[in-house]
Amino acid sequence: EMLNRDWSSDVCSSDLAVIGTGNMGRNHVRNYFMLPESELVAIADVNPEAKSLADDYKVKFFTDYKEMLEKARPDAVSVVVPTPFHLEVATEVMSRGIHCMLEKPIASSVEEADKLIACAKKNNVTFTVGHIERFNPVIKKLKQMVDDNAIGDITSVVCKRVGGFPVVEPKTDVIIDLAVHDVDIVNYLLGKKPKSISSHGSRTRHSKKIDSAEILMDYGRASGFIQANWLTPVKIRTIALTGSLGYLEANYITQELTYYKHNMKEIQKDGFTEFVLQVGDPEKRVIKVDFEEPLAAELKAFMAKSMGRTAAIVDPVDAREALKISLEAVAPFEEK
Repeated sequence: EMLNRDWSSDVCSSDLAVIGTGNMGRNHVRNYFMLPESELVAIADVNPEAKSLADDYKVKFFTDYKEMLEKARPDAVSVVVPTPFHLEVATEVMSRGIHCMLEKPIASSVEEADKLIACAKKNNVTFTVGHIERFNPVIKKLKQMVDDNAIGDITSVVCKRVGGFPVVEPKTDVIIDLAVHDVDIVNYLLGKKPKSISSHGSRTRHSKKIDSAEILMDYGRASGFIQANWLTPVKIRTIALTGSLGYLEANYITQELTYYKHNMKEIQKDGFTEFVLQVGDPEKRVIKVDFEEPLAAELKAFMAKSMGRTAAIVDPVDAREALKISLEAVAPFEEK
């Protein structure tokens, strides 16, 4: 897995460590190793077999994360452990004055999220949550276009995050695991919280939790609809926005963005038929964005912020809101 790192840049770097090296944790390790602004110093994982990963990257390995924090003394840490351990591990990290990037969802409950937010403030550290989709170049561009009023007043945001079977049966449900991404993105694009939500969920292949769900969020003038499942045989990750002046469609995987703009003729008449006659063929444009690995962009922003530079990172308060909505959506389907 060793890759050539770009040493050409003369950036001042900070010492980074990763706690938890499962599927996602390994990606954090790889990115910190590759990024010139970080010096990967250690990894910690309860599984002793993860030592081979540390050996690959020639960094120190610990099975006890507290011992790692004590001995390796990193400036900043990525915490990529199962959600039930977020509170304990991230609190330990931040209480030592170490900057913390915590994978999503922020915690198991809103109360735990509040404790983490308070802990970061008390210890004056940079604290952010891995809502990675905000760092997808296609979403950055989408947000810019929405803010520039490219499609006018938004009436609906439709998200599809389906397929992509997990290798191991997830410990959590599809809303907390997958849909939480889209809950955050809809809030982020619209710049507000929903007034109310309703949801539907079903269990098909998963033995205990729902593995298929639909969520409808009411934002007043606009609505957000999310379909998330582990069942669709093809992996689809798309988002579509309808507005008074046009339509935007983005694909998270290909990072492709398509923009359809209303082509209204000048004559303004009353009545629907006249309106239809005035609308010409829409102007269609495929907007190119520079392809970038979202995790690399996210970790770069986290490191810049932790070094006191200006960088847009996810506010943990937004992550708390995404968790709160997701928990509300899943509540009716939890086994009593």
